[in-house]
Amino acid sequence: MYLNPFTFHQPTTISEAARLLANSPHSKLVAGGSFLINNLKQLKRRGMKTPGHIISLKNIIELKGIAVDHQKLVIPSMTTIREILECPSLDDNFRILKNAAKNIATTPIRNTATIGGNLTCRYTWTEMPAVMIALEADFHFIGADNHEHTLSAENFFKNGAKTDKILSHITILRDKNAALVYARVRRSGYVDIPLLSVCLKTAFEKNSLTKTCLAINNSVEFAQRDTKLENFLNQRPIFQELPQEALDHLHEAIYNTRADDYKKYIFRVTLKNALAELIQKKPGILK
Repeated sequence: MYLNPFTFHQPTTISEAARLLANSPHSKLVAGGSFLINNLKQLKRRGMKTPGHIISLKNIIELKGIAVDHQKLVIPSMTTIREILECPSLDDNFRILKNAAKNIATTPIRNTATIGGNLTCRYTWTEMPAVMIALEADFHFIGADNHEHTLSAENFFKNGAKTDKILSHITILRDKNAALVYARVRRSGYVDIPLLSVCLKTAFEKNSLTKTCLAINNSVEFAQRDTKLENFLNQRPIFQELPQEALDHLHEAIYNTRADDYKKYIFRVTLKNALAELIQKKPGILK
């Protein structure tokens, strides 16, 4: 299918791209392109208006190159999913990014899809948002004024993943004491996108959980935290029946939104298994 005509821009700096985005009417950014091209085809098929300007971020060098040190991880927005999956220095709490990355689509798509595209495409079912919320990541944006604006991952998705700026990079603080679990259920055997996903982070304090962050993606809303369940888990003594008991303390609206009985059941099973896996990360805790 031929796309509707558009003007294609290839800026070489973030500031140039941000100005183009602000000054070009009805424009769209393209990173890896795995989402945008399909979206343009769907819009044309439905007879809807398509963007008049496409701004490519491919030639912007400052949007590439993972950096890791003893304090934090910096992931520029044009980092591909394959680069995350193959990065040898993602240890401690950063390692969970690999768990999510390996579930994303197929090898050809992981070779081209970018972390920035995954986070800002405004599809509600993508893999990385729940992981970024659980890791308490910060998103850094550059606007037409060339100033940096920082927003937490949680607040970005609370606001519907809307922005008129360019995501330049993500920062995540290192946490050697964090224990994390990522779990997802695929939509079907033929469509490998998540029906739901869960990312759970906590720390062990003697025989209790603390600093718990639980991010849920129900695939019909943007990823969000279940603070009710977090509050139940924090400072809760660890015992064998804790995963089962936790299911009585869910923020039900998150799990019930546009969900049939099967999906509600799968959510409960997935959460229970994720919690069981998490507490097993503390050696000798269950006797």
